Amino acid sequence: MTVARAVRCRALLVAGLLALLVSAGMASASADSASAGGDISVAQSLGDRELTVVLRRVTSVPGPLRVDVVTHAGTAAGQLTIAATPMGAVRDLSAPGAPTAEAVVELDGTPGMYSTTLDMDRPGPWELAIGDGVRVARIPFVVPAQVTSPPERLVYGGFLVAGVLLPVSVSVAMRARRTAWALLPAGGMVAGVAVSVTAALLSVSLPLPPQPGSQLDPTVHNVTDPYSLNQPMISDYSRPPVLLTVEGSAVAGRGSDFDLVLIDAATGALADDIVVHDSAFVHLLVVGPNGGLSHLHPIRTGPGRYQVHLTASQPGRYALSAELARRGGGVQMIRAATGVEVAPSDVVPQPTREPLQLGGTGKSASMVLDGSAITVRTTEAVVGKPTTITAEVGDTSDLQPWLGMVGHLVMAGPVPEGSVDIAAAVQNSPVWGHAHSMGPNSMHDMQGMSGGHDMSGMKGPHDMPGMSGAHDTSGTGGIPDLPGAGRGVMLMPPANGESPPDETVAAFGPDVPFTFTFPVAGRYRLWIQVERNYTVLTVPVVLDVAAGARR
Repeated sequence: MTVARAVRCRALLVAGLLALLVSAGMASASADSASAGGDISVAQSLGDRELTVVLRRVTSVPGPLRVDVVTHAGTAAGQLTIAATPMGAVRDLSAPGAPTAEAVVELDGTPGMYSTTLDMDRPGPWELAIGDGVRVARIPFVVPAQVTSPPERLVYGGFLVAGVLLPVSVSVAMRARRTAWALLPAGGMVAGVAVSVTAALLSVSLPLPPQPGSQLDPTVHNVTDPYSLNQPMISDYSRPPVLLTVEGSAVAGRGSDFDLVLIDAATGALADDIVVHDSAFVHLLVVGPNGGLSHLHPIRTGPGRYQVHLTASQPGRYALSAELARRGGGVQMIRAATGVEVAPSDVVPQPTREPLQLGGTGKSASMVLDGSAITVRTTEAVVGKPTTITAEVGDTSDLQPWLGMVGHLVMAGPVPEGSVDIAAAVQNSPVWGHAHSMGPNSMHDMQGMSGGHDMSGMKGPHDMPGMSGAHDTSGTGGIPDLPGAGRGVMLMPPANGESPPDETVAAFGPDVPFTFTFPVAGRYRLWIQVERNYTVLTVPVVLDVAAGARR
């Protein structure tokens, strides 16, 4: 072997080794696969039980699905049956429509978390049925598949080709009589590395395909092969609004079941594409004649059909509003045009708590609710200017997140002053809104915050239920001009594959701020809701909003 030939062989060998080093260094940055996603948290008003059902993410198939049921104070002891049913056909597995995994959860009356595990044997659309012996709530969910994206396939394929051609290049360089033959496998090896590096660099800028369950009606095919070309290549998934009809009757003082029917406004068909929004399929807001608010979460009983159990305290007509989100269609707040009529009975109605009065010169008011001292403060309430309303609940950071938020603010108005029938006034009011608070926006108070979701005041990391994007996060702002503002911990949005704290974490507050701009002057009815000691506290407020200066 001549010296020149030996030098060329060594050069090829070094180039091959460098190619392997490049492949080892680039492999970790090559994937452009969909995020595994977080857990799914769904609030359910199952009879008289207000539950939060948490479906932990499934990381592999076959694999376990952990189901956690969070109960609140006053939840009756009893037994829940849980069954998982596949809704799509998979070759070599049992046909869809029959439960493949079942379990029982025993509730002992103590508020907190109760868990069980079900075995998932296939990816695709599923339905979780939760029954209490009288009613069955049906929760659709998707078990993801382990999917390799096209850029990822190119990365792995290119490095595989380079790895195979490396020994071929070395062998040809050592044995071939004409050294030019060694350039053929060496060129292929370089091309393989070039394809891998190019795919890895371009993959970060390529959009994800439409996601089954959130953007597409899920099927086994689009779950297992989301990159298939038969997916609609569009970015607008909007759908028409939903019409709400209410079926059923009620008697004051006695629990009654109401059926809610959701109809597509364009086709008249049942709207069976409702997705989880703020940890519920439907947020039903019910206002009674005495001004009391019930924030309920109807159970899904079938396509486009939901059911809610309501115990009305007094006779009269109740105003109903439902907040929901269609798949790809955004958030909608719809009212039941006729409300719900509750017949009188011999049951003596419970007295109604008088609301706090704010607005004008009244900037602060207090009450004691279920043993919790609550003070509500407000900035100047003027039309067209942001108004910040803060509820201080107790004096420690022990609030629990409810529906993925530290606090909720429901508002309706303006209502005529001196209104006796609050439900009728609210039913006809031009403004009916729902704002959220994620806690004070004071990053300097978040001591000990780690890179994950272990925030200050928490007892270590948790598997936490998913939180959909809030449609109104204006309540995240701090209140520098109010005393006590900025205390506590802000609930941080989750990163990909993570989830926010669940209701077992009591580390937020005591200040819960909301910011809202009122469009019309007048008297508004407000209800502030927070969770403490597994009890949802509802604080009624009357706020007078002054007219702004003319522009």
